[in-house]
Formats: sequence, C-alpha cells, structure tokens
Amino acid sequence: MDTSTANVVVTGGASGLGAATAEEFCARGAKVTILDRDNGGRATAERIGAGFETVDVTEEASVSAALEQAAEAMGGLTCAISCAGIATAERTLGRKGPHK
Repeated sequence: MDTSTANVVVTGGASGLGAATAEEFCARGAKVTILDRDNGGRATAERIGAGFETVDVTEEASVSAALEQAAEAMGGLTCAISCAGIATAERTLGRKGPHK
C-alpha cells in the first residue's frame, strides 16, 4: 500500500495503539490528523508531524466538525482509523466465566 499520498485521520491518536498508528503513517509519508479528546494528542501530533483536532467520539456533531476541519487542512480524506476507546486489562475468560 502506498501511503505517501494518503490523508489519514486517527481517532484515539493521543496514546497507545492510536498514537503508534498515527506515527507509522506519518513515517511512511502520509498526512495525518489525530482526533482525540485528550489534549495530550496535541503533543503527540507535534512530535510526529501530524495535525490535531479535539473531538468527543460520543458526540456526532463533534466528530463531523473535526472531520471537516481535518479534510480541509489535508485537502480531503482517504483513510479513517478508529482507535478511540477504553479497555480494561482483564482475561477474556477466567474461572468465573467471561469478563464483563
């Protein structure tokens, strides 16, 4: 896949898998905008050479506005990656059954 012409948004790009994904796309020449509610995303974006938009993925209007801003800044969008979310570090199945 040639990512050198990709315009990518990564939700949850402030840390973890999202930050690693955004960093890899930047390293491969893509234009990237991190979408995250955490302002730590701005520091990540500056470090890797990406854009940043504050967004709450639970609010449709927030997502729409951020996508419009990102598309305008990058000249369109070609890829959207969703890494937003919070997970607990638990076994998926234990002695008491599946974790919930």
